[in-house]
Amino acid sequence: MYYLLLGWTVKVANYIVKEEIENISDTRLNVVYRFDADEIAAESKSIVDKLCKEANVPGFRKGKIPSNIILSKFSDGIKKQLDSNVINKTLEAMNSKTEWNIITIVDLKREDADGGMVCTLTLDVIPEFELSDYKSLSIDPINVVVEEHEIQNEIKNALRRYAKYEVVKRKSKIGDFVKLNYRGKFDDGTVVADMESIPSVYGTQTNTWEEAGNATISGIRAIIDGIVELKAGEKKTVFQQFETNFEVVELAGKTVGYDLEIVEVRELVLPELTDDMFQTLGVKSREELYEKSKSLLTSYKTSQARLDQREKLVTKLIESVDIKVPESAINQEVTNLMNEFADRKVRSGTKLRDISKNFQEIFNSFKPTAMQRVKIGAVLDKIAKDEKIEPLQGDIENMIWQDVYTRGLDVNKYIVELRRNNDKAIDLRRRTLRGKTLDHLMHMLCKDLKQEENNANREKLTESSEVISPAEQQ
Repeated sequence: MYYLLLGWTVKVANYIVKEEIENISDTRLNVVYRFDADEIAAESKSIVDKLCKEANVPGFRKGKIPSNIILSKFSDGIKKQLDSNVINKTLEAMNSKTEWNIITIVDLKREDADGGMVCTLTLDVIPEFELSDYKSLSIDPINVVVEEHEIQNEIKNALRRYAKYEVVKRKSKIGDFVKLNYRGKFDDGTVVADMESIPSVYGTQTNTWEEAGNATISGIRAIIDGIVELKAGEKKTVFQQFETNFEVVELAGKTVGYDLEIVEVRELVLPELTDDMFQTLGVKSREELYEKSKSLLTSYKTSQARLDQREKLVTKLIESVDIKVPESAINQEVTNLMNEFADRKVRSGTKLRDISKNFQEIFNSFKPTAMQRVKIGAVLDKIAKDEKIEPLQGDIENMIWQDVYTRGLDVNKYIVELRRNNDKAIDLRRRTLRGKTLDHLMHMLCKDLKQEENNANREKLTESSEVISPAEQQ
């Protein structure tokens, strides 16, 4: 099975004499290419001539080997090479078809016919589609607002790194840290921890810590909220209703009762804002700490808003076209998503065998996302061609570093892998091109992004001019 780059166009081999194309469905074709005897003979001669120059045969000087000796000694290899060359030329010819975005070669057969050859291929394609007027799409500008309470929380979070945690005898309050034991059971009395496929955090824990009532952290919400107003030695049972699409399939849609036992309660005591603390935090005053916290929040919220703009642009691009997608393309993209999912889970401590137990459920859950990925990929490939966008070496290097950072890879091993595996290198280039194309559209359609960058460039110019003396400026 071969996987080809969407939209990859190469020169057609001029010796293909006839083709027949049958539409099996909107996204599947049966293609027959015929090569006549003269062209097969010419291709065979080319292979033999090359072997005559390069082969090492005892008793003959290199480059002086008669063709009949080559034909005798390397007949099997010549036949295999001829088959390979014919197949490759057929694939080149298929990729020259501008009305096809070839996804997968489903089946490939080669037959001898009257001294020539016939290649019959079944392939899945994304049929030609018309782009909408993407340049007229509108993207709402962002409006980032940083609230006062958010700034105070950011300051508090900065101080938390230097806080003390003092034991208290009272009942816990929101923001206290509670050491506890808990044990989960299903409605029928089955102990969650007895099921090996469920991560232990959802089953039984001993002497674990939770921040009481914290609304922003992930975890078992019933436990986080249930430990408020409890003190050391007290017990309580809480119930967690897991969502129907919860990532741990055995828990999805289920209710689990958790028996809690409080071991200890600690109060968070923040340090005072002294001169020494200001220095530790890298600021000189309360006012500077305030502005630094506000700036960090503004930057973060702007970044998140840009991501939201990007998602909205992707949705509009997909909705603006009518694309038929073959099932094989969706399944291949689901496989990619599964691999990404498995990588994340394994890095977080989940065993691969536990993931494989729920393979089909996870596979099906990724199908809608896979469909969207395939569609936006086809749209961006077409826009890249219209806009004459090409990835530069720097763009590809940035994508490599992004992969290394997000997937926790060894950069040297990753680069070696890209050099050895052509499919991975093609995928890297494709993802780079699509990302660059989406960036191009963002800059084209988001007027506030243009203004933001213009302001940033003016600030840089101002800063650079400040370090030049008046005499130098003149």
